[in-house]
Amino acid sequence: MRLGFLSNGKIAALYDSNFYIKSIYYPYLGQQYNQSLNGLFRVGIWIDGNFEWLESWDKTISMEGLSVSVKAIKDGTNVEIRDVISMSHPAIIRKVKINGDGLYRVIFYNDFRLNGNDVGDTALYDPSSDSIIHYKQNTWFLVSSSQQLYEYTTGRRDQGTVINDCNDGILSKNPISQGSVDSAISIASKDFYVYIIAGNNYKDVLNKLTIIKNEANKHMERDIRYWKDLSDVFDNKLVKQSIAIIIGHIGKSGEIPASLDTSILKFNLDTYAYIWPRDASLTAISLDIAGYYSFTNKYYDLLFNKLFTDEGYLYQKYNADGTYGSTWHPWTSKTKNSLNIQEDETSTSLYAYYIHFIQNKDFDSLRDYYETIENGANFLSEFIDEKLKLPLMSYDLWEERLGVHTYTVSSVIAGLRSASLLAKYLGDWNNEEKWGRVYKDMIKSLKEHMFDKERKVYYKSIIIDNGKIIDYDKTVDSSIMGITIFDVLDPNDETVISSIDKIKETLWVNTTGGLARYENDYYQRLQGNYENIPGNPWIITTMWLAQYYVKIKKLDEARKLIKWVEGVSTPTGLLPEQISPFDGSPVSVTPLLWSHAEFLKTYLYLINTQ
Repeated sequence: MRLGFLSNGKIAALYDSNFYIKSIYYPYLGQQYNQSLNGLFRVGIWIDGNFEWLESWDKTISMEGLSVSVKAIKDGTNVEIRDVISMSHPAIIRKVKINGDGLYRVIFYNDFRLNGNDVGDTALYDPSSDSIIHYKQNTWFLVSSSQQLYEYTTGRRDQGTVINDCNDGILSKNPISQGSVDSAISIASKDFYVYIIAGNNYKDVLNKLTIIKNEANKHMERDIRYWKDLSDVFDNKLVKQSIAIIIGHIGKSGEIPASLDTSILKFNLDTYAYIWPRDASLTAISLDIAGYYSFTNKYYDLLFNKLFTDEGYLYQKYNADGTYGSTWHPWTSKTKNSLNIQEDETSTSLYAYYIHFIQNKDFDSLRDYYETIENGANFLSEFIDEKLKLPLMSYDLWEERLGVHTYTVSSVIAGLRSASLLAKYLGDWNNEEKWGRVYKDMIKSLKEHMFDKERKVYYKSIIIDNGKIIDYDKTVDSSIMGITIFDVLDPNDETVISSIDKIKETLWVNTTGGLARYENDYYQRLQGNYENIPGNPWIITTMWLAQYYVKIKKLDEARKLIKWVEGVSTPTGLLPEQISPFDGSPVSVTPLLWSHAEFLKTYLYLINTQ
């Protein structure tokens, strides 16, 4: 489980429950730029000849904005460590303060695996800067302190020499190692700073060290204050934290990864550290509604200038640099009836941009992006079964099944509606009429073909072939709420009311509260008895229900669900993807940006309705 997150958009770090850094991303926020994949930056304390790693201490980890701290206590010694990332440099600034009697040394173990692997790295001690340096090609990291290094060492990770060296509290001062390497430094002081600085060459990291080291206290106070002031307009603690977490996930090039937590790696040898246009666009909506649209400008620039294909659609996911990410959607799904994409990602992106435009009247970007928007809207209006007036088949938002999905249809309606309204602003009357006609016809077809009149709930999806529906998926799925999430149907429409009632009846998790994704959801199931439990509760789905309550003015019910989310967040204010239906503990990646986005959006909907 991750309990800490720091970022300035160019460098990011995630912390585990021992206050050990588990991942460092640089210079992009994405899978290929994790400079410590499977790493562990440990901290140990030497007191009067006895050495122990921090995991054996009693400790409390906390976050305020994007500053993460630990207070550790053992045998009369109190250790306080506070980390923040410089707002203007790719550097982690760490303040260490120890209260206690005796002689102390603090050991910091460095576990870099540069450029995505641990082959061909160099670790060395640089006497001119009194620093440990790791480098490979144009990726350089420098680790230094405000105090003179007491000892240092480098070694082969695969041989365990550095870790073994740390365990006796005395470092052997091996000055250089190459290959699969790690390092450690020790500081013999009770009050000092440590700096972890990234750059693209030796001179670069050295110059940044000089800048930060000369005014470390000023940098730390300024950067802590920046994140505090950023969200001070709001009173709710988790809202403040969500804003900081979301903004921290926006890279300098506009990338918005779904999650930087690598704990999911053990399940499929891949992570969530990619740009899913759906997740990123829905996240951008929450920031735009909160008034932070200056941060989302970079994302829309990346989206419309780099991610959209010439055909007018988006692929499943992208790397932080805009190249295609890994996928499991087979290319054999490219047929006359289907594509190996998730069409809702394309439509949601047009819908999100319309909200961005309305929030800040950004005619400048509309001028730049309109041709791409036109291309995307034309794709949505042409990727249609002409007889059924519904989209052709693509994969669902859960990335599992090929079909025509209620959620996807709802998002396509919203995307075309948004494009039609943008066309109206520009006097593009032909496209306004064309896209408007298609989405209005699609609303009628949604109600005609995708509502199960016997069960009084919308189908999760249908399978089509040349104008005929050949199969129905009757799974009760929370994503059916797309009909209200995207304001496709009036929330008081009888088909909406009966569908939501069915969703609550079937998917509410009585053991802990919260809404599961769908019936018999097996993703990330834990050991335990799932009888009468449809699946793990998700933050996203629970907030969808709360948003519906806001729309029908059941505000107390919405408040209860917001309180529920606050109750299942980590002590540091991070939201997971799911929680355990047995004890409410986080499951899957933490933090998940989409969880924070839906919580923030729900809170804003509520306070704007009261």
